Amino acid sequence: MYKPQIMGVFSAIFGLIIVSTVFNSGNNTPMSQWPMEGFQNLAFSIGWLSPFPNAMVYIIAVLILLLVATIFYKFGVWLFRQATGN
Repeated sequence: MYKPQIMGVFSAIFGLIIVSTVFNSGNNTPMSQWPMEGFQNLAFSIGWLSPFPNAMVYIIAVLILLLVATIFYKFGVWLFRQATGN
């Protein structure tokens, strides 16, 4: 794996950690349960604000998380290439 791709993967993981932290702020849950709790909170927020059925809400939540990971991956690759001049 090339170095820009490794940086992209690290930044995608960092982006997902940020989303999980934002959706878990104020919750009294152990840190090991934050990823699932963050996903459930995201799905609840989408379901609360939209008229979609539950199955579609979970699909939208997964798509949003994939979008966040993709954006942070692309940003990490771009940032690494800008920093190293490649």
